[in-house]
Amino acid sequence: MTPYYPLVFACILGFATSHPRTENLAENIVATQSSLADFRGWAANAIDGNDMTDPSKGSCSRTSVESDPWWRVNLHYHYRVYVVKITTSADKALEGANIHIGDCLKNNGTNNAVCASNVSIPAGDTKVIKCGDIGVHGVFVTITIPGTEKCISLCEVELFGAPEPHSDIHHEH
Repeated sequence: MTPYYPLVFACILGFATSHPRTENLAENIVATQSSLADFRGWAANAIDGNDMTDPSKGSCSRTSVESDPWWRVNLHYHYRVYVVKITTSADKALEGANIHIGDCLKNNGTNNAVCASNVSIPAGDTKVIKCGDIGVHGVFVTITIPGTEKCISLCEVELFGAPEPHSDIHHEH
């Protein structure tokens, strides 16, 4: 009987980690960004559950100043996202950002549906953004600022929605 214990544990672990989330969808999963401004500005800092706005404390993400910077989270499951909550760093406002949600990574996710466009949040503030009346469906959530000489600095990004599995037959990835 002993040989079956690892198999049972693996099956239980696989089921537990593949089930969709119902709380903040973005907390402690996988995030990436277009560049890294310094050793404290990792993409994952924006989904660590800590909304401290002091970037020197290591709880904020930050891209380098560049053209069309982006920050993205992979939800690993299909959700209909209704609300995006963003907290900016105390020293950097978010100006003119677009939030895209979908299943495609073409053009760093900017080909996906738009949840919100031209979003601006003062430095050190939090804003709750609604994705329309019916939300937006997808696996990837990308925040981008179009233009040159731009930087994205996020201290916390929270996503709220509902699981929405679908068939891959008519779905582009």
